[in-house]
Amino acid sequence: MRKLGLYLLIIFLSTSFLSENNQNVNNFLKTPFDLQKFKQKKGEYHSGGANSRKYYLKPKVKGTYYRFFLFEPLTGFVYSHDGKRQMKVRQENGLEIVTYKPYGKYFENYFDPTETLIEVIARYNDYDLPELAFIGLDTTIIRNKLGSNFIKKSNCMLYYKNNCVLSLHVENQMVNWLKYTRLNFNLNTKNIPDGLLTDGNY
Repeated sequence: MRKLGLYLLIIFLSTSFLSENNQNVNNFLKTPFDLQKFKQKKGEYHSGGANSRKYYLKPKVKGTYYRFFLFEPLTGFVYSHDGKRQMKVRQENGLEIVTYKPYGKYFENYFDPTETLIEVIARYNDYDLPELAFIGLDTTIIRNKLGSNFIKKSNCMLYYKNNCVLSLHVENQMVNWLKYTRLNFNLNTKNIPDGLLTDGNY
């Protein structure tokens, strides 16, 4: 009976840990970072109208998609595969962000508390965005961080919760770019948009 009790306790603790970790990942997918705090750190940089995608989330208010890019100083880093070292890189399109800005009081403002995060494309890790610092990491580390509940397609690991998706593109067992996107439908294995499988968008 003692062995059975110990066995059941181990199962309970393991299940509780997995459940808590899954909840943390789901919370992360729902709100990966604070957009306004990030923009305040960066200051006002380049922005302009963004191309709309059929799969983009569209809030129920009139507005338009906006793109933010060329964040100075145009430098970031990539991890060594084991995550122990950071290697500085410079790239003009290292980070791009798409939001949906409602028409109204803040529409022409760079800082807009009413806008909604739609997409992030990262080709390096931005020092001011540690929440999405996955570029360069080995897939084993990714699994340890985010778990094994993902869809694998076209060299991408897609972590998702309902309509929120983090696509990590893998090359030589390491992440070399990522795309976080909010969709207008819930993702499953049969309705993955091609746009989530490429880092090109503009």
